[in-house]
Amino acid sequence: MKKRILYVDDNAIMLELIQTLLEGAGYQALTARDPDQALRLAKENSLGAVILDVNLAGDSGLMLMDFMRHDHAGVPIILYSGGDHQQAAVEKMIALGAAQFVTKRTGQEIVAAVKKVCPPV
Repeated sequence: MKKRILYVDDNAIMLELIQTLLEGAGYQALTARDPDQALRLAKENSLGAVILDVNLAGDSGLMLMDFMRHDHAGVPIILYSGGDHQQAAVEKMIALGAAQFVTKRTGQEIVAAVKKVCPPV
């Protein structure tokens, strides 16, 4: 059975791109455009990892990460962003519970981060 990865992003183009890349790498990709949808999918599914956009429209990926960490302890959470972040900000995100922080570029970085924390079957 393929490991399920929950990918949360408010950008429809990135959702489709990363879903395609994850499925090509041997995962089952579940996608959500907002925190409510993400929490519902997380509640209904066993997850291998979660990928969260730090800057969700109107919401904070960090706040969603906090909920996920409490409700799904042990599931690695990968944060990513298209913006530039200072090293201190990245270290703070890791200290708050992220397994990794990835800068959004081609999408391959995100897949590589998933493989590192949740190798495919």
